[in-house]
Amino acid sequence: MLRWYTADLHVHTVLSACAELSMGPKDIVLAAIDHGLDLIAITDHNSIENVHAVLTAAKGTTLSVIPGMEVSTADKIHLVVLFPDLTAAAEFQNFVYSRLPVGHYDEELYGPQIVCDQHDHIVDTNHKMLILGIQASLDEVADQAVACGGLIYPAHIDRSAYSILNKYPSIPAELPFVAVELSAHGSPAQMIAQHPEVANYPMVFASDAHDISAIGSTVTHFLMRSPTFSEIKKAFYAEQGRRVSIEPVRSQQAFHDPVP
Repeated sequence: MLRWYTADLHVHTVLSACAELSMGPKDIVLAAIDHGLDLIAITDHNSIENVHAVLTAAKGTTLSVIPGMEVSTADKIHLVVLFPDLTAAAEFQNFVYSRLPVGHYDEELYGPQIVCDQHDHIVDTNHKMLILGIQASLDEVADQAVACGGLIYPAHIDRSAYSILNKYPSIPAELPFVAVELSAHGSPAQMIAQHPEVANYPMVFASDAHDISAIGSTVTHFLMRSPTFSEIKKAFYAEQGRRVSIEPVRSQQAFHDPVP
């Protein structure tokens, strides 16, 4: 059977320097469950180093966690990448780390980049330049994401900063984007009016949470068999009855699965 699952696919942890110290793995999981989420994606800037801790914190709970990353290209376009597992995510991280700018990371200026365990205990700090764009083009990042088995789409396309539509007049049709993400205040109708090609993609609303209170404030609903990467992929491609909705749905409503 298919049913609706509620997801927030853009959540940061304390590994992102711009995130609040409230964004520890355990507290993220508790907040997501408290807000009725079935699924979240952890998408720190240019790193996956806190994904394992969140996955571990979520074990035995009702919450599913997808490994992810918010990667910034050389021209400061932010992209969300979702991965089927930690192995694929680590492979992509190796590519990203090989393209990070080299230099001294000033924690006093930018803030700490904290690596935690599943209990929110600090185990390390990352001193790489995670906050900057990597030395790779939009095409290179997209190709590498797909090569690693990931799903990729542009983040917060309605914003003026770090948006693909701030750099390009339209979304390049040749790139393997499976969706487009709007921020909490984004208007689908307005985006389509300004950029008609947006209508060709499923739309994703996500919180881009940097503070614990923001988790689940903006969500997307997926009609799927289970809250997994493979099912999300089918939903983005509208395969076998799966689909994506940014409108409120009856999350417990079940549908007959067309595939045995």
